[in-house]
Amino acid sequence: MTDASAPASLAHRFARAAAILTAAAVLLIAGVSFWLIDHQRAQANTLLQEREVAFHATAVAHNLDAVVTRLHEVGASPILATALVDSAGKETYLTPFLHGLRHMNGIPLHLLFTDFEGKEIADNGVPGFSAADLAWLRARLENGDDRATLQTGPDGGELLGVVLLRYQRTRTPEGALMFKVRLADLKPTSWAVLAPASPGRKAAGPHEIAAPVPLPPRLAHLGLVLREDERRLPLPLATSGPHYLLIMAVACLLALVVFILASRLAHGLTRDLRRLETFSASLGDDIGTQRAPLEGSREVVSLARALNRMLDRLYEQRAHLEEERRKFLQLANNIPQLVWMAAPDGNIVWFNDRWHEFTGSPPGSAGADEWHRYHDPEVLPQVMRRWKEALASGNMAQMTFPLRGADGRYRSFFTSVAPLRDEAGHIVQWFGTCTDVTPLERAERAVRYSEERLQQGLVAARMAVWERDPDSGQVTFSANLHSVFGKNWRNIAELQKLVHPDDRQPLRDTVEQAIRAGGEYRATPRIRRADDGRLAWIDMRGRLGLGADGRSTVVHVVAIDITERKRAEEALQLADRRKDEFLAMLAHELRNPLAPISSAADMLRLAYAGEPRVKQISDIIARQVAHMRHIVNDLLDVSRVTRGLVAVARQPIDLRRVVAEAAEQVRPLVDARRHGLDVTLGEAPVMVDGDHTRLVQVVANLLTNAAKYTPEGGHIDVELEAADGQAFLAVRDNGNGIGPDLLPVVFDLFTQGSRTLDRAQGGLGLGLALVRKLVELHGGQVDAASAGPGRGSTFTVTLPLLPVTEPA
Repeated sequence: MTDASAPASLAHRFARAAAILTAAAVLLIAGVSFWLIDHQRAQANTLLQEREVAFHATAVAHNLDAVVTRLHEVGASPILATALVDSAGKETYLTPFLHGLRHMNGIPLHLLFTDFEGKEIADNGVPGFSAADLAWLRARLENGDDRATLQTGPDGGELLGVVLLRYQRTRTPEGALMFKVRLADLKPTSWAVLAPASPGRKAAGPHEIAAPVPLPPRLAHLGLVLREDERRLPLPLATSGPHYLLIMAVACLLALVVFILASRLAHGLTRDLRRLETFSASLGDDIGTQRAPLEGSREVVSLARALNRMLDRLYEQRAHLEEERRKFLQLANNIPQLVWMAAPDGNIVWFNDRWHEFTGSPPGSAGADEWHRYHDPEVLPQVMRRWKEALASGNMAQMTFPLRGADGRYRSFFTSVAPLRDEAGHIVQWFGTCTDVTPLERAERAVRYSEERLQQGLVAARMAVWERDPDSGQVTFSANLHSVFGKNWRNIAELQKLVHPDDRQPLRDTVEQAIRAGGEYRATPRIRRADDGRLAWIDMRGRLGLGADGRSTVVHVVAIDITERKRAEEALQLADRRKDEFLAMLAHELRNPLAPISSAADMLRLAYAGEPRVKQISDIIARQVAHMRHIVNDLLDVSRVTRGLVAVARQPIDLRRVVAEAAEQVRPLVDARRHGLDVTLGEAPVMVDGDHTRLVQVVANLLTNAAKYTPEGGHIDVELEAADGQAFLAVRDNGNGIGPDLLPVVFDLFTQGSRTLDRAQGGLGLGLALVRKLVELHGGQVDAASAGPGRGSTFTVTLPLLPVTEPA
């Protein structure tokens, strides 16, 4: 049985709608016809009333035309011309003539006959001319103007006119016939208004019909308008209400008949559609394989096909939505965040698996207040307040709060809540995520702790750092900038003021060059501290790099207060100078007794030539004196080179000759230790610009060093070659070698004792230091290499070659 409260079927609604529309169309046509007829009747009445008013205006014009024409005829009458010269006939013929002009076409008329000065001669027996009227007449006579005028009199508007009497004997008027007509006497009806047209007045009122009066040419300048109230005018066409009532009754009857017939016809035409409705009602929530039958009218079959396509599409969409739901659940359950969804009123209806894993709650539990017990009780009121604010405003909200896990410990979570809205903008669901930020907070605390330690380290090291934008000049610096410069400056101009005047321009040039080249710079300017005025040395190291945003280019600068180091360096330099002076003085003082000792040894050997014991002693003395002389000479050379007192006499020389002469000098030592010495010099000359004596000394010292620190029976190789504008001299041995701790300082003074335990050759370790100094004086360099103790060593001297010039 059909539910009475259920909405009507589409077929019934279609039938009723069709019938109602048809009946309404009939009634509408009848109503429109009634309105059109009544509207046309109203328009016809209006048109006839306008024409009646126009007719009245024409009648007024005809009356005025008749008055003016008649008065001009009177003015041309010989009676008036005779009266101007014969006043005796006034009572005889003039007065009766004028009294006959009291009405014209039934319009009362005031008439006055005057001479050329405006003096009254006779009237028509109707008084009414005032002194102002006479003054107006005299002005017209004087000007010869016969135009009429409108004025306001005691009884309303008046038309005041004049007919000037001119004759051939004179040019000026010899008399005048002045007339006056009340406008009220001209009105065709009592309710009409005859008045001149006013520029500021509307043409007609709401119920007023106005018509201009077609005045004759002599009065056209007056511009009279006739206005009448249309409500006082009779309606030519009366209303036909009874006829309309009959028409409406017939229309209603036809509408009822059409309604009944259209309902039955629509009910029959929608039979196929009702069958389709029955099929659609049989469809349940589960969209299966049921499809609408393709039978009936073409439209219903087309609709059934569309319905079947829609069912197929819905089936596919449902399967797709089910697949998307499965993907969403898989994604929500596999991401590390805690995900939840809530209804529009804020009640949480779903949690992902991560929530249940973290809280230890059973899966599927999502009570309205179930999540409260996992919050910190002290923080829960604030969370509830923020949650209620988000529900009230409908906006996205973010907050951070602790949650208790299954292990009973609290972890900090960053929560983001966003609403999901439909097309109308209404919230249909809330979606929230909780991200564990406990590691991030720990990392931030560690970073803050590291920054504090870094700041402490910067202060302890008297170091400051800053970043500068080369384009804007903006500077960002560390908090301890004042500890290095005595103040916190904000821009480079303030820094330049602190720099010593002699160092400002070099510092500026160095920085600008580094910025242009996109590289690094290092400068050591002096500054005057802003707090106590002390002079300080600052080691500045800058490098061009990326800013914090990863896009802009900034200059990273580190500034270190090296004042104490500078003072220590100055003290060391002073001590080094004093050491060099002491060595020079010591060498001179040691050199003085060597000459008499050597002479005494020679004399002892000559005096006791026959005594073997004395000869042996004198030989020992002579040998040790020679060794002492060699050491003293090395000391003197090192002292001179260090103090810059050695002058190098440069000239083009062949390094092959230098190497050969040095090899000859150390040959006795090499033979005494039974070393093998191989010298490879090549065929082509190796020309350099140098001091022959000093270069021989360099090569001899290297060969002596190799012979001393190579065990007996060892091997020494000397190889000379030229390549790429450089001369390379390599001295290799298979001796004791050099340890990795000694290799960086092998060319320093007084390191001989720590290089080996073999002190058979003695010495103070001056040879290699002298070699380095002399090679640097020649614009070259010397390097040492060794695979380790007991594996030999290689010393390489590099000198620039002289450019080769071809003979002319």
